[in-house]
Order: sequence, then C-alpha cells, then structure tokens
Amino acid sequence: MLKKLFLVLLSLSLIFFAACSEESSTEPEPQVNEFNLVAAIGDEYYTDYTTTGGLGVNISIGDVFINLTDGNDTNNPYIIDYRSATDFASGHLIGAINMALGDLMTNLSTLPTDKVILNVCYSGQTASVATAALNMLGYESQNLLFGMCSVTADPNVISGTDKWATQIAADEYTMNMTAVPDPTTEYDFPEISTGKKTGEEILKEQFVNTASGWGIAFADVIANPTNYFIINYWSKTDYDNIGHIEGAYQFTPNVAFQKDEMLKNLPTDKTIVVYCWTGQTSAQVTAYLRMLGYDAKSLLYGVNGFCYNALPSHKYVIPSADYSSIITP
Repeated sequence: MLKKLFLVLLSLSLIFFAACSEESSTEPEPQVNEFNLVAAIGDEYYTDYTTTGGLGVNISIGDVFINLTDGNDTNNPYIIDYRSATDFASGHLIGAINMALGDLMTNLSTLPTDKVILNVCYSGQTASVATAALNMLGYESQNLLFGMCSVTADPNVISGTDKWATQIAADEYTMNMTAVPDPTTEYDFPEISTGKKTGEEILKEQFVNTASGWGIAFADVIANPTNYFIINYWSKTDYDNIGHIEGAYQFTPNVAFQKDEMLKNLPTDKTIVVYCWTGQTSAQVTAYLRMLGYDAKSLLYGVNGFCYNALPSHKYVIPSADYSSIITP
C-alpha cells in the first residue's frame, strides 16, 4: 500500500515539475530597449569626442605624413580607403587597403585592435561615417581631414582629388544672422527593433541598415528648407557671429545630442539635416543619429560648400606640400 502511494506521489511530482518546466520555457524573455543601449554608447562617445585612447577624432595629412616617414613602421596606422577601386588604383597612401563602406561591419574581425585605424576617402566625409562607428565600437579610429584631397588637388596625380577644389568655387550664400529660438517640442524617441541584445550588436546591425543615403547637397536643402529640421552644429558664439542657414537651430557640439539634453527635441516625422564647417563632424554625428533610428542626413562639405569666402577659419586649403613619398599606385 505504501509502495503504491509512493508511486502515485512520485508521478504527481513528475507531472508538476514537467508542467513547471514547460511553463518556464514559454516565458517571454525580458524586453531590451535598444534605443537606450545605443544612446548610452553615444552619450559617452560624443561627450568626450575622442578615440578610445584619447586621440583627436580627425587628423591632418601633415601628421599622417610624419608618422609614415619617421622610420618606425610599428606605429603606422591601419589605413582603410573607401574610394572606388579604380580611384584607389590611381594612387593611395602606403599600406592602405580598399574597402566599401557597406562592407565595414562584415570585415570587423580582420581589423586590428592594437593599432589606430585611419579612415580615408575623397573628402573626409564617408571616412567620418566609418570613424564614428568604429570609435563607438571601441576601436581606436581617426578620420583623415579632407581625405585624399588633402594629399593633392590634382586629379592627374590621384583621381578624384579635385572634389574639394571644385566644390568651394560654388556661388556664395548669405548667412542669416537672426537667431532661431531653441526647439521646445519634445518627441518620443525612435524604436529600434534589430532583435540584438547588446549595444554593440545593435550598433553593428543599424550601421549596416543605414550606411548609405546619409549625405545631402546644399542645393537640395536650400530649395525647400522648410522640409527639413536643420541643425547648425557650431558653438553659440559662431552661430550668432557668423550666421546660419535660415531656420537652422543651434546645437552645441559635445552637449546637445545627449539623451537628456536636446536629443528629445529631434522630430521622428521629418528629415534632420546636420551641418558643420566642412561636413566631416556632421557626418560623424549623422551616422550616430541614423543608428539611433532617426532620418538624418549630413550636409555635404558643410559651410565650406556654400559660404566659403565669408568663413574666417575651418576652410579647405589646396595642399602645397609634397606628399608623393607616401603615395603608391
């Protein structure tokens, strides 16, 4: 009798534990707020706005030249050139590899973690998108200021290096001097749904999804400026004293895009256009906004592209130094 009772109790126990196991296996996993995970990385990076080792995010060709010709190959950067294969073959920095921007995440495992990764393109803008992503992922990454146009402006030496020289010859636009009040409307943050669990994984996925279509020409913006939420990414002093595109809001660098600052004032139903001096910093910021889920674009060539002569500084200058020793076909 006791044996039968024991068997009955054992059977009931097994049924109970099986039911519990089945119930626990069907419990939904905790929801991940993907936007918050990416924003936490962005808050840290765009506050300091340096590489992981504290270097400046942008580097001049003069400094790169010194590094590549100092006789010490161990401190040479790992150079990625994002130009077309044809233009890359016409001339590139010694040791550079050629890669499409859209393939960057696929090739992450091949990138060194013990060297600075120098990103190079025609004008410094595509390379800036890559620089932002790599630094946010923990790599030591820099953008070559003005790209290969800082090496030479002669397309007969390296194809495509006249892009800056021809761009700054465009007609001048008169900057508006009337300040626009800070935006007060607050919006819900975008929802990101990659299905990934960590900020780094989400960043990678979002970069792949947004690695194209990030730039916009000044002519397109000025034709219908009210179609866009335009951001002047300068200090308040420069915004007031130099002027701005009519209707542009002033967002202070390294501060405004913090989650608890003006990020909440960005619309999710309108294209955001960010501009700076040269389009390089704005490209880096735009890359981040797009990974956060915003419809954002960087104004190509920045203010250099439409108001060059009136600028007191931060201007592209046609290179006069001879950098031929660090160029190879």
